[in-house]
Amino acid sequence: MNVQLPSVRHPHSFYDVFGVVATAVAIMALVLTVRHGSVVRIEMVAFMAIVFLWAGWAIERILAESEEQSKRRRQRPPWDQ
Repeated sequence: MNVQLPSVRHPHSFYDVFGVVATAVAIMALVLTVRHGSVVRIEMVAFMAIVFLWAGWAIERILAESEEQSKRRRQRPPWDQ
């Protein structure tokens, strides 16, 4: 069984997005458990904002790639399928 780590630069599936977001939430929970303070909380809010912006970008990229593949499939002649 071939298991790959989630890709941050080139996400190819929603599992990549889920893996990165789940890891970020776990890191945030760990940091907030260990450290308490207003500065740390502000940093964690900024970190999560960046993660969710990345997730939006990654989902948009995955959907665009899927649309391109769909268009390429439709352009093939029936005998090449």
